[in-house]
Amino acid sequence: MTTVETLALQTRPIISFGYIMQVIISLLIVLAFIYFIGRYVLPRIKTGASGKMIQVLDRVYLEPQVSAYILKVAKSAWLVVVSNKQVSRIDKIEEENLTT
Repeated sequence: MTTVETLALQTRPIISFGYIMQVIISLLIVLAFIYFIGRYVLPRIKTGASGKMIQVLDRVYLEPQVSAYILKVAKSAWLVVVSNKQVSRIDKIEEENLTT
């Protein structure tokens, strides 16, 4: 015979130690997958356009919206500073000073 108390017990979710361990293990697997993707897969994906004439040899962030770049154009290299309002060519770098 089914009573109201047995029906109430059957509709409540049962949270046990095994269920909690299953959730924790699943979370660890997902976090390990995200770490693997971020560490090994994403760096191998080329996000920028690669040109044959212009190469970015180095980039340094000076302030939140200011960066310095060393650009190699054909056989000459330039130090360029870029902000959100302007682009300034600072100096030409001699070929013997380049490490790449």
